[in-house]
Amino acid sequence: MPYRRSFLTASVVTAVLTVILLIIHPRDAEPVMRHVSGEMPDQSKRLNNTNLVDWLVGLPLETKLLRVDWRAPTLSLDMVIPSSRSLDSETVQSFLRDAEQVWRMSFIRIDNVDRVLIRIGESPDAGSASGLFANTDGQPSFRLLLAADVRRSDQWITSGESAWSGIENADTDPLWRQRLRLSFTPLWESKRNAAFIDSQRLSSSDVSGLTQE
Repeated sequence: MPYRRSFLTASVVTAVLTVILLIIHPRDAEPVMRHVSGEMPDQSKRLNNTNLVDWLVGLPLETKLLRVDWRAPTLSLDMVIPSSRSLDSETVQSFLRDAEQVWRMSFIRIDNVDRVLIRIGESPDAGSASGLFANTDGQPSFRLLLAADVRRSDQWITSGESAWSGIENADTDPLWRQRLRLSFTPLWESKRNAAFIDSQRLSSSDVSGLTQE
């Protein structure tokens, strides 16, 4: 009887801790829930359809996800930005840093992902929802901007931390364009050129203002 009472008490305490952690910080509850379920630690390094969203929620992504598909050993994602957003350097660097987090998760923290296909596009409804995913009410439009194809067999992935430096500037860096197998659509070229022209106008205005002063 004492043994049964102790086991019951421990179970209740574990359950209470899990609920508290879920309320305060959902990610902190993962170790407790893993202990309760009896899941082996090495299983957490393997992606599957059950834990896919859990892995992605753990990434502080700024860019919304529109579609995620796991067909071992390939992970495919569609990331989306609002159509109204300019493709200036800040925007491009932001979603390339998000893509980098997905690549790091897939090839460094997870063992069974061999290829990651990422498409980045725009949609009018991309910024209208909170959380990880973009608004998917109805049939959201998706206009492709660029695509990347990265593989575990790529040598640079295992060449140390310094080899990852500069990904956020991949759209203008020939080396990174090749490493990430980037492809750009005419829409990308059009919006990127428009953003560049706008930045030049702003720079000219600033210089003109300083001259007049």
